[in-house]
Amino acid sequence: MKKTFPLLALLLVILTACPRKKDQIADNATTSQLVADSAYLYTKEVYLWNTLPGIGTYESFNPRKFANADLVKTADDVIKSIRSLHTADQFSYATSVEESNQTQTGEGVDWGFFVKGGLVASPSSEANVRWFVTYVYNTSDAASKGVKRGWIVNKVDGIEMRGGQASIDKLNAIFFGTVTSASIEFVKPDGAVQTLNINKTKFTANSVLYSTVFTNGTKKTGYLVFNTFLGTTAASNELVTTFNNFISQGINELIIDLRNNLGGSTAMQDFLANIIVPAARTGQTMYRYEFNQQLQQDNFPLLKKKFGWSNGAFKPANNTETFVKNGTLALSRIFFIVTDNTASSSELLINNLKPVMDVKLVGESNTYGKPVGFFPIDLFDKVSLYPISFRTVNSVGAEVAYAGFAPDKQAIDGLNKDWGDVTEPCLANSLAYINTGSFLAAAPATTISTIPRSVTADRSKLLDKRRKERVGMILSGKEDDLSGTKLK
Repeated sequence: MKKTFPLLALLLVILTACPRKKDQIADNATTSQLVADSAYLYTKEVYLWNTLPGIGTYESFNPRKFANADLVKTADDVIKSIRSLHTADQFSYATSVEESNQTQTGEGVDWGFFVKGGLVASPSSEANVRWFVTYVYNTSDAASKGVKRGWIVNKVDGIEMRGGQASIDKLNAIFFGTVTSASIEFVKPDGAVQTLNINKTKFTANSVLYSTVFTNGTKKTGYLVFNTFLGTTAASNELVTTFNNFISQGINELIIDLRNNLGGSTAMQDFLANIIVPAARTGQTMYRYEFNQQLQQDNFPLLKKKFGWSNGAFKPANNTETFVKNGTLALSRIFFIVTDNTASSSELLINNLKPVMDVKLVGESNTYGKPVGFFPIDLFDKVSLYPISFRTVNSVGAEVAYAGFAPDKQAIDGLNKDWGDVTEPCLANSLAYINTGSFLAAAPATTISTIPRSVTADRSKLLDKRRKERVGMILSGKEDDLSGTKLK
């Protein structure tokens, strides 16, 4: 790794970080006004598309018109105003430092599970929509009470959950509002009904949700459900434990399930890619970061003052990652299970491996489509800015398309199946290709189907959109040093 800028210390911003021109920052400026100023000036410096005419000057943009008592909203409104200038930017945002830390470390207060809608019967109507648990984190309150992937959230606080607007509003209020406890009636795959009081609690999310090895003659296939790229030693240790087990069992095929993985730490992507890549690729380019021309030309006074970064920090030569094989796993191909929730660092992993090995994608839709990322800039120890600041390209100069990657085999997300169920359509197709050389000619029998857009008029997407608002490929100084974590 050749990056030279020290992302190991993200200091809180000081008032002198912004140019103190008389017509810009008065001595009696409020904290909210200074947050607005900083959000604009930092974004103008680091934004990947910072030459857009609409960004203008401090005077013409007037960031203080966004100032209000809510510091996070102030910064977010500034950034969203700038991101509206570029149609490709659906990602730049500001959040609290607390939420930023949770995104990067997995430690925070959360429900510990999420849901996705599916049709359980014909005709395609709101009445036939059900909301299935898509994943559960191990140490969450939901997991401690036995909640599993594939369970249906049938009622919340006595209100039936279907495909109508009232159900979407209720789920949004639960997952993204201030509610901390809810009575939820679940329906299990066997039809049993159980009502549980589920609480939002503080815990650390696990990256590896499930792993196993499938054996079919000489084929030994490792299967791994990887849910998030956390840049922590604990997360890397999860991967080490999983892959050491795979290696000890002699796997010669690998399926990584990224269907719910919205991305995260690029350092963790590097770590995982180096486990998977053929050893012969060591020393070859994995990918490179590309920043705006202003940064590449060493014109970044605010970042120099805030982080102490020096000239050359954003030059291409200092931002190229190379493969360094970790462990003895020897594979020539890999299968990824994907959906439109497969994003960011998940797509970075796919893109980086495509030039160096055979990559097969199985899933119900294209991946999300996010070739760009950011690094957090903290203000007053309260607000974290996430303006898009780089894109990535792989060893052959290809980036992830904004349309995402299309699957080699389209198969629905078997929402009513728990992890490792070989009848789940995506897993079944992956195993079929591994064992026979062909995907399944006919879809496995299932009682679930995807929701046609006409059924809910895109209302089902509103819930998912809220989760994706924090989708990210994050280059962050809050990651642990993973370089010393080695496999067998």
